[in-house]
Amino acid sequence: MRRIPFPLLLGAVLSLVLSGCASDVIDAGPLTSADDQNASTDVGDPATDTTEPDATEPETTDPDATEPETTDADSDASDEPDDPSGDADQDHAADDPSVTPVRLYFMAPGGGTPGRADPFLVSVHREIPTTPGIALATLRELIDGPSPADEALIDGISTAVPDETLVLGVDLVDGLATVDLSREFESGGGSLSMFSRLAQIIYTVTQFPTVDEVQFALDGQPVTVFSNEGLVIDEPGSRSHFVDLLPTVFVDTPAAGAEVDTPLRMTGMAAVFEATFLYRLETADGTVLAEGFAMSDNGVGWGAFDVTLEVDVDAPTEAVLTVWEQSAKDGSIQARRETPLTLLP
Repeated sequence: MRRIPFPLLLGAVLSLVLSGCASDVIDAGPLTSADDQNASTDVGDPATDTTEPDATEPETTDPDATEPETTDADSDASDEPDDPSGDADQDHAADDPSVTPVRLYFMAPGGGTPGRADPFLVSVHREIPTTPGIALATLRELIDGPSPADEALIDGISTAVPDETLVLGVDLVDGLATVDLSREFESGGGSLSMFSRLAQIIYTVTQFPTVDEVQFALDGQPVTVFSNEGLVIDEPGSRSHFVDLLPTVFVDTPAAGAEVDTPLRMTGMAAVFEATFLYRLETADGTVLAEGFAMSDNGVGWGAFDVTLEVDVDAPTEAVLTVWEQSAKDGSIQARRETPLTLLP
């Protein structure tokens, strides 16, 4: 059994996703270890993660009566994360109190370089019935996997989470969320699959501003060694442990499939040469609404970005936000990723 300490997951994942093009590593972008991250550049930092729904606490109960019963902590709104933080004007669904817009994190092609092979995490918009147990309901949506609408929007979207997995509970204490899943969560797959499913859960739960880290339990028992791959997860995990499962330019918000107000605010993480990447926002017929250069806040590793695109539309408009970087080696386009969305006046 291989025992891989949780803080070293980043380096282990990197060795899995390298494509073997040693001579082209310069094109992979300036990657650093999780220990080198500044906490303020975590994608989960609510200060930068602001394009999703408002923080109004839902009032209704979980409508899914067929799921397993949860603990008292799961049904107690005080122990649940708040709604995703953000500017309510940025997500039209926030105007409807009966639904809560959230983000689910799946895996999808795109965003790689000659030195970093996909798939990578992708942020996907979902609207779920408003409920006090928002984290529990969101994780159950994640377990259901990509919807037909997601598959129509994003070619090759997938999930590493086994669909037999049950979400048994979510408990939050002082920024630490304990996610209790059934044993099916650790079944099947190799190392990359195991890393990916852990990342999907952690990114989904840490979208809530009251959650900083996640620890896992299976069938109510704390997990220290995960799956037959022998992954040691004996301490809480955060987004910074899994940055190597991000595309080189990761657009966290807006999420794919979201309806967003204009001007459009784009946030996420990037590991690009001289902290610079390019973007283009265009309509379905190819009309360019905005394009230019953007920068992260770190030129030597992963850094956060928060960019406002000054666009205006008169009616709901289907659009695609594309991000990429130019190769430091030859100037070619690489790390290209598309986010389909709908712009609202």
